Amino acid sequence: MSKKITNVALTGATGNVGSPILTSLMKAGFKVTVIARKEGQTFPLGVSVKVVNTDLVSEITEALHGQDAVVDATSGPDPTLSGRIVEAAASAQVYRIILGEFSVDPEDLVARSPLVYHGKNQAFQQVKQLAAEGKLTWTAVSNGAFLDWNLRTGFINIDIYGKKVQYINDGMLPFPWTMLSSVGVAVASALQKAQETENRCLYISSVIKSQKQMMNLAKEVLGNDGWEETKQDMNQKLKDATESMMAGKVDLGVIGDMIRWSAGTVPALRWKQLDDNKLLGVERLDDDEVRNLIREVALESK
Repeated sequence: MSKKITNVALTGATGNVGSPILTSLMKAGFKVTVIARKEGQTFPLGVSVKVVNTDLVSEITEALHGQDAVVDATSGPDPTLSGRIVEAAASAQVYRIILGEFSVDPEDLVARSPLVYHGKNQAFQQVKQLAAEGKLTWTAVSNGAFLDWNLRTGFINIDIYGKKVQYINDGMLPFPWTMLSSVGVAVASALQKAQETENRCLYISSVIKSQKQMMNLAKEVLGNDGWEETKQDMNQKLKDATESMMAGKVDLGVIGDMIRWSAGTVPALRWKQLDDNKLLGVERLDDDEVRNLIREVALESK
């Protein structure tokens, strides 16, 4: 018998994924407590805030007492933070943890082989062991690339503003892209449907498209002329990034190349086999809606 979830703690609430999750949790009527690392952050009316030294499991545990669920939306350079949150959740007898995933498939050993996923992989194995011991339950949301964020930042190597694209190999492999707002909806829905989402990965997407397909839509909106198109050997990029990370050089380029290798070279099979959009109320976007998003993003630079 699943437990009704009312009180939800959220870490990483001000981040790119944490902010829309907070919005969706509030809209769904959960009583939200933000676990913050520093004073002075402003949150919506009705949100409780606990300032915690997240280096200490004991402090996280104390902050999680009385919570039915915790959502880990943290991101950053510390690969061990998610593990501490998992440990604290079990110690505080939290019923459900939404893991700090929101990326490629944690069940895919190839996609998760780059070193950048080491911390996530450890936390994933840790939570499965704790669940097997009956100490908590878990859910992981896998959404591939953030659609709107990637179009705005060019992280997936499509630069809308500069009209440049670097294809991941030939750019032909389809992979999932998901709106940040839809990630928030999925998290809130997963907590509302605790029984259906217990101890499993959930696979969501707004679209499943290759870089080439996304580029074709961008060209339809912005015109065919003036694009600089190149290709990257992603196996070489991964090799170089791995060597850099092992040598202690960790920057956005190194991290990005590992993530792009996973997203753009490993077939995303489970999104087609286990589509959880309907279960979680995540809407699929058609090509017209993607074109409108590209147009909106392009206008932001003017």
